Amino acid sequence: MKLIRKKPKIKQVLTTCSWCGFKIGSEGPIYSIGCKKRPGVNISKYEGQIMPIKMATLGKTIWAIVPPEESDARKSGNDFLFTLCSEDCGDKLKEALELEKEIGELIFSAEHIY
Repeated sequence: MKLIRKKPKIKQVLTTCSWCGFKIGSEGPIYSIGCKKRPGVNISKYEGQIMPIKMATLGKTIWAIVPPEESDARKSGNDFLFTLCSEDCGDKLKEALELEKEIGELIFSAEHIY
């Protein structure tokens, strides 16, 4: 039987490390990394909310925060953000995201193969 998880509340995503799942207390610190979406991908329905990101290489889904279009984060080029408990977790998440990106580029570049 497949385990079904409920969508977390935005407060949970804001206070939980996207990489290790550590619950970040009010005493902080809280780190974040911003990412750009793939061209042509529409994430407007998630603006001001959280969005699931399936990580094939990790076999799990992590949650990202999608700031509104007019926010400073979006104007700075960050289409979505991940909350982290440490720089070390940020480095590990960046590595995993880079691997996902490379795999995606390989798959999209193979569209012409039958």
